[in-house]
Amino acid sequence: MTVNRRKKPASVNPLKIGQSLGAVLALQGCYRAMPLIHGSQGCSAFPKALLTRHFREPIAVQTSALQEMDVIFDANRNLEEALNLVLSKHRPDIIGIIGTELTDVAGVDYQNMLKTYKRERNMRGGLAFSVVLPDFRGSLESGFSSTVEAMIDEMIQQVGHRGSRSVNTRQITLLPGSFLTPADVMELKEIISSFGFEVIALPDISTSLSGHLLTGFSPLTRGGVPLDSMLQSLQSGLTIAIGGSMERPARRLHNALGTPYKVFEGAMGLKATDELLHFLHQISGEPVPLRYCWQRENLLDSMLDAHFQFAGMSALTALEPDHLYSVSGWLEELGVEQKALITSYETPLVAGMEREVWVGDLDDAEVLGKGADLWISNSHGLAGAQRIEAAFMPAGFPVWNELGAYMSVSVGYRGAMEWSNKAGNLLMQREAGHRESSVRHR
Repeated sequence: MTVNRRKKPASVNPLKIGQSLGAVLALQGCYRAMPLIHGSQGCSAFPKALLTRHFREPIAVQTSALQEMDVIFDANRNLEEALNLVLSKHRPDIIGIIGTELTDVAGVDYQNMLKTYKRERNMRGGLAFSVVLPDFRGSLESGFSSTVEAMIDEMIQQVGHRGSRSVNTRQITLLPGSFLTPADVMELKEIISSFGFEVIALPDISTSLSGHLLTGFSPLTRGGVPLDSMLQSLQSGLTIAIGGSMERPARRLHNALGTPYKVFEGAMGLKATDELLHFLHQISGEPVPLRYCWQRENLLDSMLDAHFQFAGMSALTALEPDHLYSVSGWLEELGVEQKALITSYETPLVAGMEREVWVGDLDDAEVLGKGADLWISNSHGLAGAQRIEAAFMPAGFPVWNELGAYMSVSVGYRGAMEWSNKAGNLLMQREAGHRESSVRHR
């Protein structure tokens, strides 16, 4: 089907989130990492505020704090000072320089600048890379994917290409998409490891943003995949990417090292989970663990129980492209009419969907989804859902009106069952509210 856009002079209640936030999120999944945003102070304040509000955890990020005159005369000077400060004071294992639209338009050459900086200071050990992510292209999803790809590029340069590594066929590199919660990444790691594989997630937010208690304070990320495990992942016999946006990093590993890869556009719902487990069964030769057989039965039973809640209902979904694809497939399995599908930018995955997709904002969602019974989007869509009198189900990023959203599971049979029950409960509450209001007004 086609991807459409409504003609309007401005974005109202934007769905799109800047690429730099996706880059900061990716680096939170790496141990002792520091994202360094090369831009104005606002370019780091916005991602930090939103990420802190969503995860309710401290977020590691630094900025070069550019002013107007810095951009005109020498933006590199600010970046060098910021690098000197971060490296001397915090000593991170991983540092990612994130270029913004401000420095991209100014024409900053990050690659040469970083290469010169490393050579002059004789930097050894650690991982330092740069990625340019202007906000006028892509969204959170593309920023996350591009950062993981740049990270992999730098790792490959450090260890060399084909022929200089030993392959571990019982080790799998997992590339989780930006739409997955820490609990989702944890669930996927458990599913893959249950077939006898060692799993290295890159990045791994399940051990950094999962809400665990830590003593003391560190300006660096506290959790995530360590650098030595990241380099060890280059020896994996297979790469599994979750989400269409993660195909590029997986392909980069394949082209440089010859590592075969498998892309799953989603891992939510009956069909997607069946495909994942069948694939793992085939490559491992191990039977599907009994607990997943029981979880499949539980999911089928919950779908049957919720049948009367979903029958005749319609839904509006406004999410990032990969997340939209996954949720749309789950709604189709439940038999819910999909009133409108809205995403932040066009990707090959959404362009290939059988349903009509709109690239727009939450104002478009309100117009196109009028009459929908269920509204699924981030927390910025709450007011719009109330105006069209739809049950509101927070999902995606950011979710700030619900506790523990970052630990909700959507992948696998268990995740689909949780979502089905949650959506069904919201529709039941909406129906009860309508009945109560109609009795009150008689």
